[in-house]
Amino acid sequence: MQQYFVDQELSEGQIIALDDETLYHLIKVLRKDTSYTFRIADLKGRIFHAHLLDKKNAQIIQALDEDNELDCKITCILSLIKSDKLELCIQKLVELGVQKIVPYEAKRSIMKIKDPKKMLRLRKIAREAAEQSHRNIIPEISDPIAFSKLKDHMSEANYICYEAEENIADINRSASVSYIIGPEGGFDPEEYEAIRSLGFHSISLGKRILRAETAALYMTSIIVGKHQ
Repeated sequence: MQQYFVDQELSEGQIIALDDETLYHLIKVLRKDTSYTFRIADLKGRIFHAHLLDKKNAQIIQALDEDNELDCKITCILSLIKSDKLELCIQKLVELGVQKIVPYEAKRSIMKIKDPKKMLRLRKIAREAAEQSHRNIIPEISDPIAFSKLKDHMSEANYICYEAEENIADINRSASVSYIIGPEGGFDPEEYEAIRSLGFHSISLGKRILRAETAALYMTSIIVGKHQ
């Protein structure tokens, strides 16, 4: 069943006006009419069934007792990588349950995000992935940060994934986890040591060298496995 998000609190029986993008998707893309019932998530992460009344409005039918979020807040600090890979990675991270994605301008990052439209696109990808995977919330996609801002995104447990490390990832249950993934070509050695000095524990994801997007998804899967 299709799901959408609205930036307001909802209640059963309420009639709401749908935004143009939602209406376009329902009527023009899915070709639904007033007989269609869909899911809608409100500002507080509550999910409801809603009924399409006409080409503008919907009525909230029933609140669902449903929580599809993990009991661990996962923050992925993802070094900027090539645009198509970055977009795919964000989509899959959202599907896996990450709550925040922080684009990081690593020393070896080739790509830079200078156009605000690019951030709008990344946030739209996150929103659509959250709708598709029936999330209660839309994960946050922060503006790109430099090294000086890394401490602002640390959690109860913090990790840096590094291919030269011998210790395979041994992730314990935590209320919140942040992990940082390097760019194509890996971390600059001085940068790696500086990140460790902040309190990021160095771990390996195995003997094989993984692409940045693969490493991000693999690390997230390990964390999710501890919190199912």
